[in-house]
Amino acid sequence: MKILSPKVVLLALEAKENCCLIDIREPYELLSCKIDCPSIPMATFAAAYSTLQQYDQVILMCQSGKRAEALANFMETEYSATNICILEGGINAWIEQNAPQITCQ
Repeated sequence: MKILSPKVVLLALEAKENCCLIDIREPYELLSCKIDCPSIPMATFAAAYSTLQQYDQVILMCQSGKRAEALANFMETEYSATNICILEGGINAWIEQNAPQITCQ
């Protein structure tokens, strides 16, 4: 699994590379702060993965990066996923680096 910084992820998204950022946090977590990207809660991600296999990079984001790392390990082990990446530091790092496309209350 690759760990990507918020800056690298932002540049990849802006360049319209064949990647997608997926927020794996729970719906209640999105109420306080979210990025303009699809949300697939961690518990349902494996079932939805088949719709994401066309991407070169599926970048997982949670609050701090720990759940994303656990899910990436699971996907690699159980589904032989080779295109899973992690947003380093999660949405916390995204906010700290003042990345755009963010809505916080």
